[in-house]
Formats: sequence, C-alpha cells, structure tokens
Amino acid sequence: MWEAMIGADVDFNEGQPWDPLGFSKLYDRNFDMNNHMTYPHVQWLREAEIKHGRLAMIGFVGAVVQHYAQIPGLPVEPDWTKAWDACLQNPIGVLGLGQISIFAFIIEGKYASNMAWIGQMDREPGDLGFDPLKLCKRADFDLKQKQLSEIKNGRLAMIGFASLLANHFIPGSVPLLTGSYAVAPEAQKSLGSSFCGKTMASKQTGSKTAARYTTQVVLPALSWLKTGLKTKELAPTELVALTIAGNDILVGKDEDSNIFAVANLCPHIGTPMSEGADVIGDIIVCPLHVSSFSTKTGELFDWCPSPPIIGPLTGLVVERKELLIFDSRVAFFGDDIDVLVDTNAKRAYEKDYWKGILDAQGKNDGTWY
Repeated sequence: MWEAMIGADVDFNEGQPWDPLGFSKLYDRNFDMNNHMTYPHVQWLREAEIKHGRLAMIGFVGAVVQHYAQIPGLPVEPDWTKAWDACLQNPIGVLGLGQISIFAFIIEGKYASNMAWIGQMDREPGDLGFDPLKLCKRADFDLKQKQLSEIKNGRLAMIGFASLLANHFIPGSVPLLTGSYAVAPEAQKSLGSSFCGKTMASKQTGSKTAARYTTQVVLPALSWLKTGLKTKELAPTELVALTIAGNDILVGKDEDSNIFAVANLCPHIGTPMSEGADVIGDIIVCPLHVSSFSTKTGELFDWCPSPPIIGPLTGLVVERKELLIFDSRVAFFGDDIDVLVDTNAKRAYEKDYWKGILDAQGKNDGTWY
C-alpha cells in the first residue's frame, strides 16, 4: 500500500520508495489475529505527514509575513515567538483564537483519523472534502500532481519552520534568517554573516542585573507601526511629532500633499524639527541653523547657513550628516498612516549604559537601594 502512495519516492532515489528507517513497516502484522495494533499503520503516518505539512506551511508564512505587516485592529507583535502571548492579552486576539479553536474542533471531530492507526480509515489521508472552488471537477485538473505538490511543499515547510526554531535558540545557525526574525535574547552578540554563523557566546555569570539587562549587540527589528494619524488630518506643510517604539518621528506633508516621515531631531545638534521647521516644496528646514534636507531621501542641501558667522562656525565642529528618513505608507484598509521603524532602537541606544548604571546604583539582585 505505502509503495503506491503519492510522494513515497524521491527525485534522487530513482523512483523507489524511500524509507531508510522502516517506519512504514512498524505496524503489527498480527493485527488480523489479535485485533491489537502496537505500531501505527502507514495510513496514519501519511495523515500525520499531510497535517503537519499544512500546519507548517501556514506557520512559516505567518511567522515571516507578520514580522513585516500586521492586520489592522489586531495585536502588533513582529516577534513570532511572542505573538501568542500578545493575542492572549488582547480582546480581539482572544476572540480570533477562540474562533480558530472552535473551527479546528469541528473539523477534527468530523474528520477524526483515529481509525487510520489500524489502517481502516474510511477516506484517503488528508482528504477533508474541502474544495469550495470545485477544482477537482475541472477536466484539466491533475489531482495526483497537486497532491504531490502539497506533500513536497509541506515537507519543505516543516524544514523551514524547524529553521526558524533553530535560529531562535542557536542564533546564526541559519544565516539567511539572522537579524530578520526572533533570536534568543541572551545570544544576540555579534552574530556575523559567515555561512555557518558564529559560535554563541558562553553564558555569562555575574550580577543579576547583568543577566537582566543586555550590553550586547542589539540587532534591528523593522516593523510597520501605526502613527494614529490619518492623511486627511494633515494639511500641506503641516508637521506632527510622535514617539513610536522609542523613535522620535516627525510626520508631515510636503507642498504637493505627499506624506513623509523623518527623524524629529536635526542631525546637527539635535534641535527638534517640530519646533518651527519649515517645509518648502519637498525640503524641510531646521528652525535653528536653517540646515535643509530632502523629505524623500534625507539628502543634505545646506548645512548651518544661519545666523551669519555663528551658524557656519557651529557647523564646522559637527560632521555633516543626512536626515534620517522613515518609510511611510497609507494603510490598505482605511486612511491610517503607518511608518516602518526599528522596534529595537531604544534597547540598542540604552545597551551601553544599563550594566554600569544598574550595577553601580542597584543591588545585586536587581532591586534598588
């Protein structure tokens, strides 16, 4: 039976069934005599493979996509390892989990696979009768080819999701995922870009404050977050200062009503641009020394030209820098303005101070005197 199953062979095995550990031969051949099955039948193994493959495909896509985009109104948590807790703490998230659970209970109850353990399930493994688009009834539809595609993609997705777990617990073990998805917080130090990653630093021992607050390299974690503003609320050349995930951001419109988001602090000496900056065309001008920057690219046009003598002198002692630009967009649903920010910016800024300050002023157990 198992030799004829879709996907039993692999491309490099010359069409022969691939089962090096003999899992398909574990079922009890004496079942017809004693009605007792110790090991699962191959029918149960195939049902489990298809189900895990489908879950892995959904899980991998969900873990990757929600890192960069979230559904409006639902909890915003780019770290997939924390998404479950975020949903449990949000009323809408709890409602969504409840709906998914109820749907799963119904499907699992109607299409229970317990008889597959003994090879007597009354349907093909994975066949839940779900075909709302009636694809199977089309004359040109190749069912066996689609079943093979599902199984192969499911196997690949299981490997892919395992790579997410590996990269979380052993940062750098999956180079393409390093810095893009969640990694263990105690192992952020200098992951590098080598093919096999770098060996994780040994666990440090010392004060408890050192364990609670990191001084290691904090990698960026970019995520689209809502500003709470709508495009219709902003007039041309109007500016609104916001703090989003520890980032000081200035959201506004240029004279052509194009939305932009820039750093609120001028790169010269940190003057808040929200305190009187002018928008001329697509140029924003600092209110203190009249440095001007492009709102589209952050390009520097003029560095400290005013007031005469004093402005240029102050500009000489500070390196010329461009203005930091944040990608912005109007949400697909509604008129909300979203910005792409580094949610780890605050941790990265503070990492150089926490350990020394807390160890000097706090108790060894992490509390204050």
